[in-house]
Amino acid sequence: MRTTQILSGTFATKADQKGNFTGYNTNAERIFVHKAQMEAIGIKTQDDVKPFYAIIDEREIATRDANGELTDIKVSRLQATATFKTQAELVSAVNSDAKIDIAITLDLRETATTAGLDEASIQRLLSGVI
Repeated sequence: MRTTQILSGTFATKADQKGNFTGYNTNAERIFVHKAQMEAIGIKTQDDVKPFYAIIDEREIATRDANGELTDIKVSRLQATATFKTQAELVSAVNSDAKIDIAITLDLRETATTAGLDEASIQRLLSGVI
């Protein structure tokens, strides 16, 4: 998993491409973004396109032959797995699991302290959580 800011790009216009988006970051990497992900952050037309943020990853996809039929040949494609309007939303999403772990630890510490456990007991309890 990587994060990036997508600075520009275009919507596909061919019927078989379903209006998906091809974006580019500062490294000129080509990044596939599903149409629904674009719509979810309010980007529905080319005129709406402005920089946005994404979690990106390499995905293996099947290729199509000249007739548009799927083949057994697979290729790797860099694509957005999640999109965000702002950097703050991206940062919050990326850090969400760690924040949950911290909240769990703090809650357990508070509960153990309220129950009267000594610090050594609390540390033993937390060592099984963190």
